[in-house]
Amino acid sequence: MPTQFAAALPHTPVQTLFPDVFLVRGTFAQNALVRFTRNMIVLREGTDLTLVNPVRLTPAGEAELEALGTVKHVVKLGSHHSVDEPYVAQRFAAQHWAPKPTHEKTHKLVTDGPSPVTRATPFLFENCSRGEAALIVAQPEGNLLVTCDSLQNWTTTEGCSLLGGLAVRAMGFMEPAKIGPIWCKVTTGGKPSRLKPDFDRLLERDFVQLIAGHGTLLRDDVKVAISRQVAKALVDG
Repeated sequence: MPTQFAAALPHTPVQTLFPDVFLVRGTFAQNALVRFTRNMIVLREGTDLTLVNPVRLTPAGEAELEALGTVKHVVKLGSHHSVDEPYVAQRFAAQHWAPKPTHEKTHKLVTDGPSPVTRATPFLFENCSRGEAALIVAQPEGNLLVTCDSLQNWTTTEGCSLLGGLAVRAMGFMEPAKIGPIWCKVTTGGKPSRLKPDFDRLLERDFVQLIAGHGTLLRDDVKVAISRQVAKALVDG
């Protein structure tokens, strides 16, 4: 492996969210003092694994992952979660999927288009300048919305550094189904109302649970929480 790949940072063991849906909570180091937690979602279909919002794991973590099945696909839902994608894709010889492909071998995610997982339907935020997508995963327990930075659900800062945790709280992330304020500002040029049609379309979709690129599983009143965030955050001024 080339040495320029980002190193593996602390992460949790693989956790089961639902049958064939798994979570690994990893770390992103903004600098030596500021670290945030971030999530990788693993979807299993038969023995094939799809890594959503990829996170590089330690050798022990990779062994735990490979015990679940064979990694076949890597999905980058958001442009800001790309630091580990090159390593993960090469390590597992996996196919790339992204809303804005960076090279010709990447499969482009489009709303209701092809997906690496049969039961997962892509949703694209059309008015996001940097490319952002979500997946709606059908399951008996109620469909699961998988996002990256567009919607986050911070309920704890455990795993963050002291300064990272303080920053999360200071920036107002500790709300259910929070529309990522930094993501919103950067991807709309400071005009958050541009995203309202996308969230209106999303709210028409069938899902009752949310797991994001940051935070914990949200199972109650998901659409109510998202609607509140739309009314609060997607207003210019």
